[in-house]
Amino acid sequence: MSVEHDIPDDDNQRPKDAEVDVVAEAEESFEQSRHRPPDLVGTRPEWDPATLVPTETPRAAAGRLWAPAGEGVSDTETLAADATAAATTQTADEAAAPIEVVVPPYSRYSARFQFLFGALIAIGAAAVVLLVAVVVGGKNDNISTLPAGPPWSRWEPTTKGVLGANEIADHVGREYRVGGKQLATVTGSALELHGLPVTIAVLQTAAQGGDIDILDGTGVLYRLCGVYADNCNLAGKPSQARLLLLRREALELALYSFKYLGVSKAVVILPPTGPAALDPVTGKLTKAKTTPAHALLFRTDEPDVQSAIIHPLATTLVAKKTPTVASVSRSPDAQNVSALTIGKLFSSKFTTANQDAGFILVLDPVPLG
Repeated sequence: MSVEHDIPDDDNQRPKDAEVDVVAEAEESFEQSRHRPPDLVGTRPEWDPATLVPTETPRAAAGRLWAPAGEGVSDTETLAADATAAATTQTADEAAAPIEVVVPPYSRYSARFQFLFGALIAIGAAAVVLLVAVVVGGKNDNISTLPAGPPWSRWEPTTKGVLGANEIADHVGREYRVGGKQLATVTGSALELHGLPVTIAVLQTAAQGGDIDILDGTGVLYRLCGVYADNCNLAGKPSQARLLLLRREALELALYSFKYLGVSKAVVILPPTGPAALDPVTGKLTKAKTTPAHALLFRTDEPDVQSAIIHPLATTLVAKKTPTVASVSRSPDAQNVSALTIGKLFSSKFTTANQDAGFILVLDPVPLG
């Protein structure tokens, strides 16, 4: 750094060497002043003036109203740089900030609520196990059940098992009437006669092979008896219409039994027709000294019976009112009754077993036209 001095015109005659000496002395005096100790009386500046001069042009300060952009820097570049700096500062602050661990408050009733919650879980698990046990344990290959929906019938017995057979017999028997009077009495029981078990033996036709089938499984036995004539005979003349009505009554007894009693077969013994026997094939009356007893045998392993059990009773026996002998042929369910009972009519007789204490019910097929 050099200091220039204005030299009066009258001093222009001074030698040039003397002028150089004066400049050198001034520069040396300025350099010495920088290394002087602090001025106690405040005559020397506190800061070195040289350090106050900026070495580069400052960049724009974002967010400051009066801060101009730096030289050669556009406003877009300034804003981008400020955003980057702010994001860096925020990330650094978040990284440096300590992680706050939130400890849930503890209640003195927590143990009670935990106990009650555990008890509810245990009760729910027990209910699920019980439901599974009921569903699995209640399955029976001989019973078809309906999904949730309308009831299978408007009436059902209050007693389950074979003990409910007599309740079903009483209910169904009262529905079938002739001339305002009950057609026949109906009794129901297990497959027993005089307290002894009954085994069912079905004779096959020659076309079927001629074998004898012994039926296993639980079953019920219904017996229809007329009380207005001798020997359980029904009053009046036998007819095809009356036989169709008896077949309908037998079908209803069997379907109730399969649905609610859990049995696999039902035998319904019809009342004798009297001295004038009805030929089921021709429908003609014949006189005979002995009248064979007819019976109907229903089994749950027959497809048509299974279908009738699955569907509500009103879809099989669709008549809203039980028909009579005079109206049964015109009943809307006459065709269903005929289809479900054809091939199930037998002539029947009881015989005693040779060794076991019991009876054998022999059933010989009777073709129906």
